Amino acid sequence: MKNRDLKQLTSSTVPELVKKAKDLNKEIADLVMDKNMKKIKDIKSISKKRKDLAQVLTVTRQKELLVQLESKVKKEEPKKEDEELMKKEKTKKETKTKKS
Repeated sequence: MKNRDLKQLTSSTVPELVKKAKDLNKEIADLVMDKNMKKIKDIKSISKKRKDLAQVLTVTRQKELLVQLESKVKKEEPKKEDEELMKKEKTKKETKTKKS
């Protein structure tokens, strides 16, 4: 897989990457079958396809983790705001009790 192909992968969506991974798995299985039946001479093509598959799976996992992290951050942001509000309210209550 060339650099431009890798850049295309990073711009692809997760479902497209999953489809690409399935296609590569099928190609690898076909190549292994051909190798066992001694139909192909270029055995390196199998390892190249496996490398391509690994790159696709890596990019897919990176995108999945990014989505999880973004959703986690979005969930935590309101909590931080709530904590700040509670601290402010607490200090207001404390100042009121001190004035009394």
